Amino acid sequence: FPVTIVLGVSFIAVAPEYEFIHALMQPEQMDEVQAYISLSKNRSERERMADVKRITGVFTGSYVIHPFTGKEVPVWVADYVLAGYGTGAVMGVPAHDSRDFAFARFFGLPVLPVVQAPETHNWEAESYDAKEGRLINSDFLNGFQVKQAIKKAIDHIEQKGFGKGKTNYRLRDAIFGRQRYWGVS
Repeated sequence: FPVTIVLGVSFIAVAPEYEFIHALMQPEQMDEVQAYISLSKNRSERERMADVKRITGVFTGSYVIHPFTGKEVPVWVADYVLAGYGTGAVMGVPAHDSRDFAFARFFGLPVLPVVQAPETHNWEAESYDAKEGRLINSDFLNGFQVKQAIKKAIDHIEQKGFGKGKTNYRLRDAIFGRQRYWGVS
């Protein structure tokens, strides 16, 4: 799913503990970013995960280049991103993730839908998190169903030479599956 929504990215968010945070801080934002990092250190990861109503973050002053569109995407520090989960950096796709949606609305960042929602969906009130549908606003992926678009996007990325398709398995999924098979005691 993430590879198909990459065209809906409107910001990048990194954890306050992100290992390359100092390289991202621009001089005009340095004081504000360092103050935010200090403030975030007072909250545990558990608190940060549980507190979904509190929205905080600060712009680093840096941008990354979107691999498909070539447009600049702003990089933010946000405490809802955890350094211990994945790389500590996430692409913000507010139209299709509720935490990204809340962050984008709070900071006035764009919300670009890339999976068509039912006509009754209210884009002003919430994200559309369903993993099925037809792609829109997605350049060469427009009109494809999500599953078809995943394959096409991976092929495109491999042809351009800036990535390779890969399947990830998570240990917690394997443990849960085993418990279901043998029964949880």
